[in-house]
Amino acid sequence: MKYDARLLKKLFLLILIAGMAVLFFAMGLQEYLTLEFVKTSQERFQEIYSRQPVRVIALFVALYIPVIALNLPGATILGLAAGALFGALTGTVIISFASTIGASMACLVSRYLFRDWVQKKFGTRLERINEGIRKEGAFYLFSMRLIPVIPFFVINMVMGLTPMRLWTFYWVSQLGMLPGTFIYVNAGSQIARIDSLAGIVSPGLIGSLVLLGLFPLAAKKLLAAVRRGRSEHPPSLDTPVSNTGSPEFISALTRMQKDCTDCGACKSQCAFLKEYSTPAQLLKTYDFRHPDHQLKAFECSLCNLCKAVCPEKLDPGHLFFLARKEAVSAGRVDLSRYKGLLAYEKKGNSPLFTWYGLPEGCDTVFFPGCTLPGTRFRTTWQMFTHLQKTIPSLGVVLDCCNKISHDLGRQDHFESLFTPMHDFLITHHIQKVLVACPNCFKMFDTYGDGITVETVWQAMDRQDLPDTAKGQGDLRVHDPCPLRQETGIQDAVRSIVSRMGIVVEKIHSQKHRTLCCGEGGSVGCVRPDLARNWGTRRQKQAGGRTLVTYCAGCAGYLSRLTPTIHLADLIFDTQNILSGRFKAARAPFTYLHRLRLKNRFKKHLAPAVQQVRQKQPMAPECRGKTGLKIHDNIAATANETIIFKP
Repeated sequence: MKYDARLLKKLFLLILIAGMAVLFFAMGLQEYLTLEFVKTSQERFQEIYSRQPVRVIALFVALYIPVIALNLPGATILGLAAGALFGALTGTVIISFASTIGASMACLVSRYLFRDWVQKKFGTRLERINEGIRKEGAFYLFSMRLIPVIPFFVINMVMGLTPMRLWTFYWVSQLGMLPGTFIYVNAGSQIARIDSLAGIVSPGLIGSLVLLGLFPLAAKKLLAAVRRGRSEHPPSLDTPVSNTGSPEFISALTRMQKDCTDCGACKSQCAFLKEYSTPAQLLKTYDFRHPDHQLKAFECSLCNLCKAVCPEKLDPGHLFFLARKEAVSAGRVDLSRYKGLLAYEKKGNSPLFTWYGLPEGCDTVFFPGCTLPGTRFRTTWQMFTHLQKTIPSLGVVLDCCNKISHDLGRQDHFESLFTPMHDFLITHHIQKVLVACPNCFKMFDTYGDGITVETVWQAMDRQDLPDTAKGQGDLRVHDPCPLRQETGIQDAVRSIVSRMGIVVEKIHSQKHRTLCCGEGGSVGCVRPDLARNWGTRRQKQAGGRTLVTYCAGCAGYLSRLTPTIHLADLIFDTQNILSGRFKAARAPFTYLHRLRLKNRFKKHLAPAVQQVRQKQPMAPECRGKTGLKIHDNIAATANETIIFKP
């Protein structure tokens, strides 16, 4: 039902696009987009432009953008017309922005209509291409934009099928198309001398643009080869190791080497270990005391399924996590691969998106995390107000738990951000944190000394559900891997679904043997093929039947592969989610939703104490000190937390 609704929307969009194209030709607009018409009408258009410049520019842009977005004939003629009407400089600015906006719209349409189908159909074969686009897509796009022999519309459509960010597509396109734009617009400013379009771009000029387009990509490849030759070539096991590692790491490494029996139980469950063999064999091939060899640990999803199935109760995932910390400490990790995730995390810690609101007598706070408020603004608010019925003094903390940095081994950075948050809650006598995110649960459970952490699902299972939370049919639960050992949470989730009148069907690999969705350990940034393997396995297990999960990250990742819904949506928007009418928000709207939620909390909560994050994290040497000098009605110095009171 969900996919039927999306298919209808896509069909409607296709019909709309086809209708606009038919209308264009039916009205004979193509007859006006000729070189002869532009030349004969130049004086008349310039006269109108001199009287109403803003209106003429607006109408021109309104015509040009659909021509580009729909690949209608006349884009080149309009480029010349811009030069003839507005002049070389103004015309170039107008065409540059209008053409880039039109190209971005075409990219979006292609992405919406075809990307999911293409990625599902050819997902495995596209992994390397997708990885190449993530790493060097901007360079490839820049080169293609500069080379005029590649059809403009083809680039828009193809890039829409890739994982390239829309903002990257926009600015690279605008920069890459600028030389060609200027050539055509400048030619249009001298339109009286032009007899045909063929004379505008000579073979020599095309060759120059080709060389200009290939230069950045070639330079990048050359620099990458030099760097690999100098520093990235993995040393042999005979290379002396200067950094032996922390005592905790050496202890875990020694035990794994000693106690792993090569039984293969973990290897049979994990694509990473299938590639590198059992932990014992992996450690014979790679010396994990060496920082370069520790980089292999970044291909592990840290989901800990290996621990769950190990008959010796060993924990390879923890060893790989410690290896990550060692590699980061040695400065061997290229964090640029994770720049998108780290930028997302940084926004979550910024003054713009953080807010702490504690009502009078508050001892419990609601911590929704980062993804849920952005993708499900209304659901998050409904969840809070529902919890307020049994916890009237419930506070809220909009902040990031920083598990991304934590799992990447950036322990110092993680502690510099988590510790002030923890100390603030302790200082203000917060005893319990209610989390809606499995990753947040993991961080508070591990590092939240003195604070009890519980999921909202456990709290809601103890109270009445909303009157509208009634459904029918059956669902299969996907348990998030950070909670694989938390039977109380797993039982509460299944209890809620059952109380709604929905049958919970069993699925292979559940509870303590659940699978990673594919997002774990940020593996997708370095080995997207390994990350996708998890989702593909779950897709096969689901067999087209709908999954319900209680992790916004899992819901987002798995929904690309198989019908997946979030438990919060099931509870608070039951009919829409079961009928397929609910749709989670996507970036950039997720950031707007987080701001809307923050403003709603500030307006309705009336806190006795409220706070936003400081712009810079507390210095490492200040970590662990509870004397943060937090007082109401003051804005502390740069190394203190900022507090405001209404």
